[in-house]
Amino acid sequence: MAVDVAKRLAVIGTDTGVGKTAVTLLLAQGLRALGHAVWLHKPVACGGWDGGSSEDGRALRAACADGQDPATVCALEFPEPCSPHLAALAAGAEVRLSGMVATVQGLVGQADGRADVILETAGGLLAPLTTARETNADLLAALAWPVLLVTRPHLGTLNHTQLTINECRRRGLQVVGLIVNSHTAVEPTLAVRSAAGELAILTGLPVLADLPFQPSQDHALRLAQAVRLCI
Repeated sequence: MAVDVAKRLAVIGTDTGVGKTAVTLLLAQGLRALGHAVWLHKPVACGGWDGGSSEDGRALRAACADGQDPATVCALEFPEPCSPHLAALAAGAEVRLSGMVATVQGLVGQADGRADVILETAGGLLAPLTTARETNADLLAALAWPVLLVTRPHLGTLNHTQLTINECRRRGLQVVGLIVNSHTAVEPTLAVRSAAGELAILTGLPVLADLPFQPSQDHALRLAQAVRLCI
């Protein structure tokens, strides 16, 4: 179902490997099942190189649909599995924040009236993206998009999640909720069982989904429904 103005959402994580791409794809799956068109974007992706593209870039392009040009999914891809600013340097590229912002704004302009747009960041909130070491936080502040934070139920999540939320708030970013994502199989320890409830109390934010390892279509639908109520 087309929309009059594109809904915009940025998916960030407490750190690399928390499952941002998997959650982004699950959310897109759920939204499409609800009848919404969805476009995907990742400003920069690094690592998992196959000789021509990154692992995250490939995964997101494979899920590209609803009339989106696959070339708009991930404009910058680098071979080195490291911080984007270092990966770009190793590839001899110069990355500017203004260029990233312009690319996203151009995509939103194309999507208006056609699709929602989900942006997945590269790494954690303060991961440097550009030659000038500007971060995901700088990009999100420039865009002024609502933010969904993906975290994990593992030991340490209470600290990592609160630090990320506090920095989001310090920078004036609107965090709409948390996704607790079991990106690997975990034992149901006390820390794991209590993570979602404790994070809701400590951050004052809703936990929009507490996802198991290998979530189902039903999880995708419930995630999409919860997120749509917040943006």
